[in-house]
Amino acid sequence: MFDLQPCIHGARLYESARIAGKRTDELLDFSVNLNPLIYPKIISIVSGACNSISNYPDNRYPGLKKVAADNLHVSSENIVPGNGSSELIRLLAETIIESGDKVLIPSPTFSEYEFQCKLFGADIEHVDFSSIMSIRPDNFKAVFLCNPNNPTGKLMLRKDVISLCEKCSSKGVFLIVDEAFIDLCDPNESVADIAASSDFVIVLRSVTKTFAVPGLRIGFLVASPDFAGLLNNIRLHWNMNSIAAKVCEDLLGDSQDYLQKSLSFLKKERGWLFEKLAAFRGFKPYPSDTNFILIDLVDFGLSSLELTQRMLRQGIIIRDCASFDLKNHIRIAVRKRSENQELIKALASVIKEWGQELAEKELDRALDRGVAARSRIDCEYYSCHFAGQDCTFCFCPFYPCENTETGGELLHRSTGGTVWSCAGCHLIHKGDIAEKVLKELMGGKKIKEIWKLVMEPEL
Repeated sequence: MFDLQPCIHGARLYESARIAGKRTDELLDFSVNLNPLIYPKIISIVSGACNSISNYPDNRYPGLKKVAADNLHVSSENIVPGNGSSELIRLLAETIIESGDKVLIPSPTFSEYEFQCKLFGADIEHVDFSSIMSIRPDNFKAVFLCNPNNPTGKLMLRKDVISLCEKCSSKGVFLIVDEAFIDLCDPNESVADIAASSDFVIVLRSVTKTFAVPGLRIGFLVASPDFAGLLNNIRLHWNMNSIAAKVCEDLLGDSQDYLQKSLSFLKKERGWLFEKLAAFRGFKPYPSDTNFILIDLVDFGLSSLELTQRMLRQGIIIRDCASFDLKNHIRIAVRKRSENQELIKALASVIKEWGQELAEKELDRALDRGVAARSRIDCEYYSCHFAGQDCTFCFCPFYPCENTETGGELLHRSTGGTVWSCAGCHLIHKGDIAEKVLKELMGGKKIKEIWKLVMEPEL
């Protein structure tokens, strides 16, 4: 137990601000997966809820249970309120798990499931998330399922989850379905109604994510009346403060228009952001069903850690997914269009800066050698070689010259914007030209002077 390390999550805004040397309001946080649309009445709702601050909350939380139950078409007896999903995961582990119990967790997924179960002595077994439907749950005490999954954004259809519910229930195995993001995806795929009538299915819901109120910590779970009754009896007394409980009642009691607007907004913005991210060379975004996008950087030149650090210097926080055991992956939340544009602009700036650094390194090496590289074919950066090519300058010192006489051209991206392409220009890779450029650089001439002396006569 003493070897357990706390889970790493996003939302370290103040720490990020300190590292970046910026104020918190100067940062855009794409590491947290919240509804990008602020609930329009949230300030007045919170202000009104403060009127109850001088009284203890009713530990039964009858108002919260009723609105939560009405939203999901279940009974108040099915609802267990909590101080966010994390507390409810702890409560479930404390109630269900005994030392030596086996727990099955798909991977990659939210790390709190494993941490909380290990805390009570569970032996954890992992299975690839794509194989979850083919599991045999016979020897397990519990199975966790995040739907839609964090960090992949993949939604399992209701019919498939019901099939998994039946498989686990028939073996007396608890299936805990975390639906923290389902209201920002497709609430019709929820299995909350199944949990309401099954002693072995529990559904977690997050008001925090849906209404973008992480500072209040609001969540609840749905379970059978008997199991929910047990959990309500053993949870911490007053586990929710009166302000959070009242805000939850107001939000859930008047939310349908807001949620429909949010779903429509997210679908549009997710599609726009996905296309922009996919346009970056080496970026492989995963198709997502919810309000965040996972990106594979394995073929990108920068590691996820280095890209995260460079983006922070640009005032953008993104999530390095190393804590999900995903090497060189990042996760980016979908935000408003203007903010998403800032993200794309910052990524382009980081890539340009990195390219210039590579160019300077190669130039320094060439200046040290004082001679052209002569058809170097083991270049770790680009697979652009052709017969007789000279790789003294793997990144053209004149880029972007924007002179079409070189054979280069200005390309118009289908996703918007333009980029200068050197695909048709081989001038700087010709041995004699590379030698001349290198000689003039060693002589101390400026780039503009060298362009006129060496490059222009070749056009």
